[in-house]
Amino acid sequence: MKKAYLTIDDAPSEDFLRKVNYLYQREIPVVFFCIGEKIEKRFDQLISAIKMGFIIENHSYSHKYFSDLSLNECKQEIQKTDQLIDTLYEKTGTHRNQKYFRFPYFDAGGYSSGADYEAHWSLPKDQWNQYPMKDKKDAIQEYLSELEYELPRFKGINEQYFSDSLLKGLDVKCTFDQAEYFLGNENAPWNLSEENAILARIDEDFPFEGRSLNCFDTSDVILVHDHEYTTNLFFKIIDRYIEKGISFQSF
Repeated sequence: MKKAYLTIDDAPSEDFLRKVNYLYQREIPVVFFCIGEKIEKRFDQLISAIKMGFIIENHSYSHKYFSDLSLNECKQEIQKTDQLIDTLYEKTGTHRNQKYFRFPYFDAGGYSSGADYEAHWSLPKDQWNQYPMKDKKDAIQEYLSELEYELPRFKGINEQYFSDSLLKGLDVKCTFDQAEYFLGNENAPWNLSEENAILARIDEDFPFEGRSLNCFDTSDVILVHDHEYTTNLFFKIIDRYIEKGISFQSF
């Protein structure tokens, strides 16, 4: 049986509770990586999600590229959201058993700008883990450690398919990006502006290119997003995962 962990970024949206209820009815465990600014708008909804057993975690306060920010600004982005999440758990009377963090855009702050970070993907793969601002990147990781952030204990990930940095550092990455955020984008690569192309990724078999849901010798960390404009597609994606027989693991 294919095993996977489901993570959802950019929560909470206007449709957050609809998605939470959908996942709860299907007994799918999820970590929601939440943006601090959005937490403040839908505090009570997040409390409801925690009471239903979902995990709420840190995706920065304003979802900016960390390479565009100073080190102190990066720390503030992490700390402000960390405090909001602590308050959420306190309000539910639930102990916060874990602390997970995911960088916006997976930008760990190691480049001179967000534009430079995005541009580095066009470089040869052996240059992807070369960071012009390595000291700043390392300082952010040290700060995450000070706040007691950690990696989830993912089981069964076959590292031959993925970057050697996947399980390094204290920030949570992914092995499979559903890429549904490209929906309707005329500039999307690989025709991913179309719903059918986005859904087709689920059945593609290219494990060395980040599409390994057909490989039973590895588990996956799946990334989907909580965006209003993709809500209808979100439900179709979850249904396809279920039809595929994926067994979603608890964190």
